[in-house]
Amino acid sequence: MTAQQTFRNTLVVIATAAAAYGLYLSYRMFVVLLLAIIVASALRPAVLLIQRARVPEGLAVLITYVTLGLTILIIGYIVLPPAIQNFANYFQDTSSVAKSLSSLETQLQDFVTVHGGTQLALPTEESISHSISTLRDQISASIPGFAGEFGGLLTDFVLVVVMGVYWLTARDQAIGFVLQLFPMGRREIWGTIFSEIETALGAYVRGITLVSFFVGVANFVILTIFRVPNALTLGFLIGFTTAIPLVGGYIGGFGATLLALLSSPLSALITFLTFAGVAQIENHILTPRVMSRSVGLNPILVIMFLLIGATIGGVVGALLAVPLASAVFILLRHLFIEPRQQATEPQRVQGGFLLDAKPLQPEPEAQRIALITDPRG
Repeated sequence: MTAQQTFRNTLVVIATAAAAYGLYLSYRMFVVLLLAIIVASALRPAVLLIQRARVPEGLAVLITYVTLGLTILIIGYIVLPPAIQNFANYFQDTSSVAKSLSSLETQLQDFVTVHGGTQLALPTEESISHSISTLRDQISASIPGFAGEFGGLLTDFVLVVVMGVYWLTARDQAIGFVLQLFPMGRREIWGTIFSEIETALGAYVRGITLVSFFVGVANFVILTIFRVPNALTLGFLIGFTTAIPLVGGYIGGFGATLLALLSSPLSALITFLTFAGVAQIENHILTPRVMSRSVGLNPILVIMFLLIGATIGGVVGALLAVPLASAVFILLRHLFIEPRQQATEPQRVQGGFLLDAKPLQPEPEAQRIALITDPRG
């Protein structure tokens, strides 16, 4: 190897390392961009529906995002103040919470003594009150840090909205530019892949939103009927955490049960049974339909992607894991699975023509993108 080749290879290694380091530093921005595209994909059908009424594209995008923002503000105005107040009451009135837990301990001790004949070493009311006060002080000390994190989340939210607006208005041109990087004979199939990925991402987000809304409202209505205290807070907690695939609903359900336990054991029992009943509908009817229509993956693979996403990116990684799994599955199906199936299928030949061969018919979306990338116009 000559000195010139060594120098060139060294520059390539340095440039690759610098690019990898730049990507690492820009990790958060890439996550925000990906979230923006996913949200925009979920909102695109609404934009196209508004455009059918002869509304310009830019105005249709603006109407869609303004409607989404107003919906979020209304839900937040209805749900968040009571929820925050209830959580604050739990930690401010430490004596009441300690008495509730002490009463529960007494009932548990009596039950174990009668049926098991043993004594349990349980914390006293004073130690419970001290633990709650310590937890309250720790949370109070963490509020400035939470405020900083909230500011960062608010900034990311604004970036998601802005990038989503730009994506919806320049989507066709962006995809057309990317397709120009592929050979002319492969642009049609890649246009179809991009369209299917976008459709799957949008369907998944809309489905998860619908499932979370149903779970939260159903729990709230049932808990209100049975007069469980703080039904709105409990229903919101269960519905909000349901958006986290597979495990989120259970986290919210058990958390809501523990909060209801501070009111009374009966409230906790009703909350747990309500959560379990609604979860059966969600797990066996709603979520399978959402997964089958948007992802089409085996639940084991979904769990694997979920664990990988949670390990790498925490809650955000868990939220992005299933959409990314859907995109990977679509790529594998178009680039590896279907070509191999077509190569192994027996084909009857007569007179030099393939009788079983069918011409590939691109989807309308792929045709429209192909026209953008076609140099002949």
